[in-house]
Parts: sequence; structure tokens; C-alpha cells
Amino acid sequence: MIGAILGNSSLMMFAALVLALSFGGFPADLPLKSGDISMISLVVMLTLSLSSLDLKRMRIGPHVKGIRNALLLSFVLSTGITLAMAFLFDGDLRQGWILEASVPAAVSVITFSYLWGGNTESSAVSLVVMYFVSLAFTPLVTLAFTGEAVSEVTLLYYIGMLIVLPMAFSQLVKRFITSAALRGMLINIAFFVLVVAVAGANRDVLLDVNPVLLALIAAAFVRIFGVGLVFYYCCKRKGIARKDLVTGTLFATYKNTGMAASLALVLIGPEAAVPAAVCMVVEVFWLIFAGKVLFSDGYLIAKDQKLVESGDP
Repeated sequence: MIGAILGNSSLMMFAALVLALSFGGFPADLPLKSGDISMISLVVMLTLSLSSLDLKRMRIGPHVKGIRNALLLSFVLSTGITLAMAFLFDGDLRQGWILEASVPAAVSVITFSYLWGGNTESSAVSLVVMYFVSLAFTPLVTLAFTGEAVSEVTLLYYIGMLIVLPMAFSQLVKRFITSAALRGMLINIAFFVLVVAVAGANRDVLLDVNPVLLALIAAAFVRIFGVGLVFYYCCKRKGIARKDLVTGTLFATYKNTGMAASLALVLIGPEAAVPAAVCMVVEVFWLIFAGKVLFSDGYLIAKDQKLVESGDP
């Protein structure tokens, strides 16, 4: 019974969101703040996801097309739509949307690519390339639209925490956690903690229903659900391979909202972080919807593609 609950990613995400909005995030007197907890959760999720891959054999060459598509989907399609949303707002809210537009895809694209049977190796290689490209892309976008460039030192910090550390730890974890089912449950627990940390920290803002918040939610739905559904059904009609459809849909819709919120707080102020907080909540609903409706057979497909070890249950 407990295993079935922990193994259900949609149920775990929904439960985390309900808990966060009902009671808030983690207590303020904890040694670790919400930002620290969310970062640790991301590192754990990515370490577990990458432990399903043989990183020593990964090469860029076979994934050039995947890398190109990932960059176009995240830095052209998703960024372009997000910038369009930005100019529906004024002041710090506009600046917050611009920061959301400037960041790369969420690193947990790898996690959900793994969970839903996407091309996990391609998504991992693409994310590594994307984060190094973001060293130039993110400062250029923020400078062009806000007049202040994001520090490359800050970006290097995120690359180290969200790419390098999980890669280093994943091969050690691989020796001890060989079950795909256990790996999936641990990933869901880590994502549960992440949602509670991020959504709970912004509970008061998210529950203060007003016209501006409703406009932010509508814009987030267009950027995430609208883009995701149009992309999904267009690719389905063209007969795109399912594993590429999973990965492409994630890159088209899933930005690193945690990074955007952090940058907004550092560069501008609390109000600028609100668009990222709203997008985080809408992304949770999107991930639940996509996992239950669009890619509900993810584990079975993953096994067919041999993305997990043949000895896993």
C-alpha cells in the first residue's frame, strides 16, 4: 500500500501541493531554509535519475539533433512565449517574467524523462550543454530586457550544484540502488519535499486571490499547458517517436522556476519572484496532468526501451 502511494508520482505531487497550500512550507526555525531544502531535493532527484545511465559511455555526437531540438524548444519557443507574457505586466512582475524567460529548462527534465519513458540519455546530454550555453544566453536576455545582467558566478553555482554534483554522486548511488521501482519512489519523495518547500514558502501570495494573481495564473497556463498541449498534439500528428515526444514536451514547457525565483530575489525583490512561484504551482499541475493523461504508461515504455537495468522488477 505504502509502496503504491510512493510510486505514484502524480499522487505525490498533488499531496505535496495540498499540504503546502494548506499548512505552508517547512518551519522557519529549521537550520535549513526553504531555498536550501529545495536545492538539496533537486540534487537528490537528479542523482537518482542519472544513476540509471552509464555516464562513462555518454557522448555528445549521437545526440546532436536532440541537443539542437532542446535548445530551440527551451531558448526559442518557451523563452519567446514567456517574454510575450512578460509584456502583459508592469514593473517588478514584468522583470520576474523576463527572468523566467532567461533561465534554461529545469534540470528535473531528466527525472521526468526517466519516469515517463523518454530519451533520458539525450535529455541529460542536452541539459549539460544547455546549462553551459546559458552562461551567455541568460545574461544576454536579462541585460537586453531588464538592463541588468545575471552574474556568471551565480550561473556557475547552479551548474555545479545541479549538474556536476548529481553526476559525481550518481555512479556511487548506482551501486547501492539497483531497483527501478525503489529509485522511482525515492525520486517522488524528493519531489514531494521540493514542492512543499517552494509552494509552501509562497503560500500567502498564492492564496491571496486578486485580479493580478488571476492574470498571472492565466499567463502561466498559456505558457505551460497551452504550449505543451499544442506541441504534444502537433508532434503526435507528425508521428514523432514517443521517447522524443516525452523529452520534447518537457523541454518546451518546463523552465527552471527555482533558479528564476532565486535570481529575482537577488536582483530585484520579492514581487519579481511571484511569476516564478505561480509558474511552479502550474507546472506541478502540468506534470500531474501529463503523467496521468499524456504519458501514463511511462514505466512500461522505459522498460521496453531498456532505460532501466534488465534485472529491475
